[in-house]
Amino acid sequence: MNREDVFEAFGGIDDAYVAESARYVPGNADSAPGRIVHMNKKRWITFLIAAVLMLTLSVTAYAAHAAVSSPKAAEKVAQEQIEVWKELGILSPEVSFDGKANDIREMEEEEGGAAWFGRLFPHSYQVFFYGPHRPGEDGQKYGCSLWVDTMTGKITAANIDAAADEDAIPVREEEIEMPIDPANPDKGMEKSTWYFYDNYDDLFPADMTVDRFCELLAAYWGFSGYTIADTDDEYFYNQHFDAIDGSTLLKDINSDTSENYYLTVFFDGDQKGAPMYIQLHQFPGYVTLTLGTYHAVG
Repeated sequence: MNREDVFEAFGGIDDAYVAESARYVPGNADSAPGRIVHMNKKRWITFLIAAVLMLTLSVTAYAAHAAVSSPKAAEKVAQEQIEVWKELGILSPEVSFDGKANDIREMEEEEGGAAWFGRLFPHSYQVFFYGPHRPGEDGQKYGCSLWVDTMTGKITAANIDAAADEDAIPVREEEIEMPIDPANPDKGMEKSTWYFYDNYDDLFPADMTVDRFCELLAAYWGFSGYTIADTDDEYFYNQHFDAIDGSTLLKDINSDTSENYYLTVFFDGDQKGAPMYIQLHQFPGYVTLTLGTYHAVG
């Protein structure tokens, strides 16, 4: 229940009843020196009913928000909101995070600097569902970290990973030199081959376009529209990216093969006109989707 629900419910009481409950009664003025306003028994009852109703609705509204005011509640809400994303079509139906969250961090409200366009980040919980391993290790398929706003209960940002299936064909491979024993540099280096995949359809439908994805996010966050913008990145990549055509398949904007390392999107009605970001990236054995207010480049 939000503030609008509270006032809408309170608005069901006729204003006249509330006004009359505190009506000035001239005839009684002399009989009770020092009192200007008088309420008869009926008016007092009406006034008290309105007051109790408002208090009850306020407590109910607080309880609704309090449902996201503890780590345990944040974990539950995060799972529920992932299901909402799947129902909306933001994520593929197969996405799931089994078991309990392995880490939950409380994030205090803070004002972002220039790299964040002065955005105010609300109080939230960051919930991690990674289990004992990263995706791709010991058969683990998915992992994620989600930021859940304590007031709305909605996901404001997410990093979601999906491991490639065992029979998946890599799109590229790289030979990397790694320490034989990271704790013992003297043992020297060895070469390892890393395999990269483009299994983005494990995260969202393969035919998802940029426009469709932004439309779904706008609907979820309660915005009326969006603008895919040019990007002047002065803080991370130090490059300019032109706005991409909305009909482009979402999987084709991944930072490994696209000229756009990420997308900058402005949603109509967003605070201060601050941007949100969408980025896809390939890691050895898995792919990741990053979106929302929190982002590596601000």
